Amino acid sequence: MATCVTWCTACARAASSTIVSTRVRYATSQTHHEPRVVSAIATRLLSTPANHPHRFTRYNHLTNAVDESYDMGSYDPEMDGYTPPEISLKQLRVGHKIGEGSFSEVYQGIVVVDDGDSDDIPVIAKAYKKTVRGRDWFSFYCDERTVCRRLGETNCPGVAPFLGVCGSDAYLVWEDVGTKTIESCLKGDVASAFELIQSVLNGEASSSSLDQTERTRLFKKIAKGLIHATMSVHRENVVHRDVKPDNVLLSPNSTNSVLLIDLGGACDFETGVGSDPSETIFDPTYGAPEQFIRDMSVKKKGGVFSGLMSKVTGDDVNAMGLTATGVAPSPKLDAFAVGMTLLRLAVPALHAAWAMERARGAMDAIAGDAGQGESTLSAWRQSEGAVDSCDFSILEVSGAWPVIEGLLEWDPEKRMTLDEALACEYFRGME
Repeated sequence: MATCVTWCTACARAASSTIVSTRVRYATSQTHHEPRVVSAIATRLLSTPANHPHRFTRYNHLTNAVDESYDMGSYDPEMDGYTPPEISLKQLRVGHKIGEGSFSEVYQGIVVVDDGDSDDIPVIAKAYKKTVRGRDWFSFYCDERTVCRRLGETNCPGVAPFLGVCGSDAYLVWEDVGTKTIESCLKGDVASAFELIQSVLNGEASSSSLDQTERTRLFKKIAKGLIHATMSVHRENVVHRDVKPDNVLLSPNSTNSVLLIDLGGACDFETGVGSDPSETIFDPTYGAPEQFIRDMSVKKKGGVFSGLMSKVTGDDVNAMGLTATGVAPSPKLDAFAVGMTLLRLAVPALHAAWAMERARGAMDAIAGDAGQGESTLSAWRQSEGAVDSCDFSILEVSGAWPVIEGLLEWDPEKRMTLDEALACEYFRGME
């Protein structure tokens, strides 16, 4: 079975040409020479006692790579004017490619440890494409690097553990805690999606099928894990802005079995990264409705509306019939995306990506026409297409429907928060 991971940024970036040029100026402004400062991650790796119960304790030898990488010339202060890399190019062994987007390629690999006492470290290495024409790759790279470093320094438990930069902005490197996403499991046979998820979390292949009760229990585990992961990011004053099955990692090798990946489109209010009010980032299948207006008279062309495996700007968005509203980033955006992700997981007919896209388009068309006191989701559920093809039993039997309906409230002022979702009767009694 092919491995499918989208650590590559896969969001729709709706902006005008002036915003694109602003991004270019933003990237250029970071190329001035600054004093060489070791990052907080590297400093902590060096100072943490060997017996300290810290996530990165066993990687304290990586600090040696900072000076080594700098002295060997892989660190260019004119390119990266803030902190030197945490990992030397000499240490990284890049393996096979496991994912690719318009801006980047993702590989499995190892960081070789030469101290004689430690094992080599399995890693995920992401390389941004530096030759993408018409795209400002460096500013996007800088954003992800900044957010990942800060969340790594705070030990945010909801994201894949970030080990640092390798070389002169050659790779972003994470600890390899898994390579399967919810999306990769949904791409299998509809009947086997939950079996695949169970196998991934168990760390071993399984030929046994799950009954309805077991699938319902597994859905609740994933739902709670995804909500906790997203909330942990929010506690660090970061809004992910691109929560979807592609960016939800299932980890058999981590304390938390559900993690968020791909922070290239995140908004970090602490550093200001991604907080430009003139820029909107969303995937129209999972993005909150207040982020954009969809022109229902515009039909899909040549698959441009499906996948969205790249950042799109200006004319690309207009061609899809989308108009960005410029709403400010907030946790409410992620709450809606979490709801959409869980809806797709729970309803077998929506496991195919094209089916989910069509369903979201139908919901947008219905929005505003729902009856008094009726949610858009409930109105869509009663539509002919949903009634004929969708099985909502996992949501109904377990009592999860009110949670999903609350998260998918079209009116952001009425939308359920993730804290409120966890407080619902549905999650009570879970460990």
